[in-house]
Amino acid sequence: MTTTTLIDIIKDYQAGADKAVGIFKDKYKVNDILEGWHSRRYEQTGKLIEEGLYFYAFHGIGLAAHFKDKIVDFDFAYFPEPRHDGFDLWRLTNFIQNQRNKYPDFKDKEKIEREFNELVKNGVIAKPKLANSTTLYFFTDTLKTEIIEETERKTTGNSSLPKARRTWLQKLFGSE
Repeated sequence: MTTTTLIDIIKDYQAGADKAVGIFKDKYKVNDILEGWHSRRYEQTGKLIEEGLYFYAFHGIGLAAHFKDKIVDFDFAYFPEPRHDGFDLWRLTNFIQNQRNKYPDFKDKEKIEREFNELVKNGVIAKPKLANSTTLYFFTDTLKTEIIEETERKTTGNSSLPKARRTWLQKLFGSE
């Protein structure tokens, strides 16, 4: 029996977001589904049962999509092209809680948070620096290195902070 990881769950979440975007792009022949909603090509809420979307609701810069087996609520980030593969702890926790039977090892919110923070600490996921700020995280291997947000790591002893992020006291006394 294979163990499900938070990375597996993130990929399932992203696949759900991708499926929802694909449904709108195919059915309405749009490239940007938010623009399609804003230009009234389709309603803010509705159902596309034939396509497998039992309910949907556009909100702000995102979409809540209800499928037969899962609910995925995601936002778009602009790089400047729209991306829908971003996630955060709140969205992943809701995604997991709506599928308790599928992810029985992730019933504990603290476990989800611990594993999420480990992925951040280990550089597997990161929040990009963008002109239009986002609170979403992405797999770092899908981001250009110049837009990855530097995170300060708390360490004991020697600091692992990049030189530009060191305090004036650290610079003065040369601590690394």
